[in-house]
Amino acid sequence: MFSLNEQKAIELGESGERAIREQNEYDALQYIEYLREFGEELLKAKLETDLKRVVISLRNIGNKAIQKKIENVASTVLSDLKSLSETALDMNFSNAMWSFSKAAQEIGKGAVQFQLLEPAKIALDYLKMIGLGAVEKKMEVVTLWTCLALEEMAYLANRQQLEDFSKEAKDAREEVIKSSEASGLVTRDQIEKYPQLIAQTVSQYSELQNLQPAGYAVRPNEEFTEEEFFEEEESEEQETETEAVKKEK
Repeated sequence: MFSLNEQKAIELGESGERAIREQNEYDALQYIEYLREFGEELLKAKLETDLKRVVISLRNIGNKAIQKKIENVASTVLSDLKSLSETALDMNFSNAMWSFSKAAQEIGKGAVQFQLLEPAKIALDYLKMIGLGAVEKKMEVVTLWTCLALEEMAYLANRQQLEDFSKEAKDAREEVIKSSEASGLVTRDQIEKYPQLIAQTVSQYSELQNLQPAGYAVRPNEEFTEEEFFEEEESEEQETETEAVKKEK
C-alpha cells in the first residue's frame, strides 16, 4: 500500500510520462519541476521511502525522454536528480542513494546508446559524484553499484565508438576505486567481482536472462533494467500498474 506521498509522486510521474508520449516538452518540464520541489519537501521531512518513489518517477520520465530523443528533458531530469541526491547523500540516505545511482545508470546508458552526449555527460558526472560521496559516507553497496554503472557506460560507449566518452567513464570509475581502497571501504577485487556475481546469479534462471549487466555475458543485454531484479522496486512497479487499471475501470 502506497503512502499519500508515494501516490502523489506516482501520479506526477505518470503525467510527466504522458507529456513525453504526446511530445509536450513544456508540460513534461513542469512535472519534472513539481517532482523536484516535492522531493525537496520530502528531504526536509526526512521521508526516505517516499523520496525513493520521487526518484523512480523522475527516472521513468528521463527514460521516456531518452527513447523519444528529447535531450533537454532528459538533461533536466538528470540535473534535478543530481541536485536532490547531493542532499540525500549529506543526510546518509543510503537506500535512496541506491535508487539515485540506478536512475543515473538507466538514463545514462540510454543516452550513450542513442549517442545523446549532453545527458550522457551529466549522468557520468552525476555517477562519479555519487560514487565518491558513497565512499566518503561508507555506503558499500552504493559504491559497488555505481562502479558497475560506470563500467557499463564505458562498455556501451566503446561499442558506440565514443572513445573519448568511454575513457572518461573508465577514469571516473578508477577514481572511485582508488578512493574506496584508500579509505578502506571495498577493494578493487570486490568491485571487479561484483558485476560478475550478478551475471552469474541471473544466468541460473532462464527467465532472468535479460538482466545480464552489459559486458558480462556472451550476449549481454544492454537494456539492463535492474529494478526487475530487486524485489522491492519490482513490487512498486506492479502496484503502480494495478492502481492504473483500477483508475481506468
